[in-house]
Amino acid sequence: MNTKAEKFSKMLTDNEINCFAPEEARDELNTVLFRSTMEIEGQRLPLVVIIDDSIYVICRTLVAGRCLTENNRFETLKYLNVLNSTYKTFKYFVTEAGEIVMDICLPSTNEQFEPNMIRALIDLSVKNLEENYRPLMQIVWGNSAAKTAET
Repeated sequence: MNTKAEKFSKMLTDNEINCFAPEEARDELNTVLFRSTMEIEGQRLPLVVIIDDSIYVICRTLVAGRCLTENNRFETLKYLNVLNSTYKTFKYFVTEAGEIVMDICLPSTNEQFEPNMIRALIDLSVKNLEENYRPLMQIVWGNSAAKTAET
């Protein structure tokens, strides 16, 4: 396990946080994936903290899987662009498969790495998604589908 991943794992243990499952990728960057989920609007969204020997730590949340269509693409991308220009910490993007993903990127060296910063950023991402998930899904599903889901 790389140095930053060891520090993160220790912080999880020290704080009795047991919702992350570590997985070593065994690649050239000594990547460790810490998998979990977060519950937003009754949905369990996959979350992975990617820690490796590079200068970056990524917190990645799958907001919606394979949801982009020709009908919702323009409005969805427009809304994601608004979110990206509003929030400095969170960046939303769409994968080639049409999934909506939210990333947080934290640059940090082994010496400077502070695992509690990751914890704080995950807490902020939950708050961000609690505010923005419903409006985003209303665009993705269409307003009539979202209203039906609420009732």
